[in-house]
Amino acid sequence: MNMGMGMMKKMGQMGSGGGGPMAMMQKMMGQKGESSGAEGENPMQHMMGMCMEMHAEMLATIQKTNALAVSATPALQPLFLQWLDTLSDEALQLLQKQPGMESADLAKALQISGEGATYLLASLCNQGKIRLRAEGTQTT
Repeated sequence: MNMGMGMMKKMGQMGSGGGGPMAMMQKMMGQKGESSGAEGENPMQHMMGMCMEMHAEMLATIQKTNALAVSATPALQPLFLQWLDTLSDEALQLLQKQPGMESADLAKALQISGEGATYLLASLCNQGKIRLRAEGTQTT
């Protein structure tokens, strides 16, 4: 996700001069007299390097996803769902005792990540077991 956002930002910067995709490509390839890489570097080599870096990032992400998928066997799914139900019940009990509890405090009490607590809260809300309240924060 970060890689895609970074690439979009770079493309936006390159294309900000107008001229459409062809002008952007020429700029990326260094054909407008601008140096695109290290001093004396062939523009095609620079472009190839950029593509190889992007490919390496994508490959690493795919490998990580595959590693997670391999460990998520069908035999583990019922155990995971049982654990998630138990965790949801614990979260619900905590929220009944402390109705205004913040998600960060819930995460700490359950010893899970903030993202995990947010997932549990959204799940409980979708099931109609809790109501969520959002408040804006003031920035200084």
